[in-house]
Amino acid sequence: MDIYLLIYLIFCVAPIGTLLHEAGHAAGARALNARRIQLSVGSGKEISRFSVGRLTISIHAVYFLGGMAYSERNRVYTKLEKIWIAVSGPLSNLIVTLLLFFLYTQWSSNYLLLPLLFNLWIATINLIPFKIKGRQSDGYVIFKTLSRH
Repeated sequence: MDIYLLIYLIFCVAPIGTLLHEAGHAAGARALNARRIQLSVGSGKEISRFSVGRLTISIHAVYFLGGMAYSERNRVYTKLEKIWIAVSGPLSNLIVTLLLFFLYTQWSSNYLLLPLLFNLWIATINLIPFKIKGRQSDGYVIFKTLSRH
């Protein structure tokens, strides 16, 4: 991998893939009539915040490192609704992966292959159940939701 691809991965592909993932969760929550949805990209000091209707988006200084989506509504989410919201993030990355795959078959380029693989990686990794330092993967949320009686 040359330096240009590495810079492209860190500063463009990773944050956009993360944003798409979190936007998937937000769309899932919106479909379930969440009254408030908060989407955060990056970590560190917040550098920008804006709202569009019920959605608030915050961008942090280290914008290429992680993200989070949070939603709430007046009624508590059912188990199936919690699972839908959790699956919506990886699902959005899989849809993007398919679109990039079709583009890649027409115009073979490392600049298309890199986001294709990154979005596939985000979708796959997030479906594996794990919890690290209080942060839970989507797979962990699904597992925890299904294992509760």
